[in-house]
Amino acid sequence: MGLTMRGVLADNNVEGVLRTLVAYFRHSEWHDFWQQLNLHVATFEEVGLPRDASDRDVWLACQKNELVLITANRNADAPDSLEFVLRSMNLQESLPVLTFADSKRVRDDRAYLELVGIRLLERLAEIDLYRGSGRIYLP
Repeated sequence: MGLTMRGVLADNNVEGVLRTLVAYFRHSEWHDFWQQLNLHVATFEEVGLPRDASDRDVWLACQKNELVLITANRNADAPDSLEFVLRSMNLQESLPVLTFADSKRVRDDRAYLELVGIRLLERLAEIDLYRGSGRIYLP
């Protein structure tokens, strides 16, 4: 694995939230910064994942393709759950998972959307500092 992140992948349940944030970046004072990051917003289809892929398979595909997984809060219900995968498979060089602490509020509260957007950009710009950390909550 190289140390160059290619982009981001939104989990099924937050694709709309990520689209909203990207639209905000493109039409705000953050436009140039977003452009400079030059990140690809990947889809499940592009990385060969079915929509019902397990959390384990999604996380592994993100690591393989150098994509930061963006998700909503997840639990440790089963051996394939994201939290379990992070606890058992995360390595020092692994890209973190960025998790919206309150994805509904991102959609419903403009000030919160802006705060989450800024935190997301900060984390993505310095992603190598967060390798191995497992999960980072936004904001």
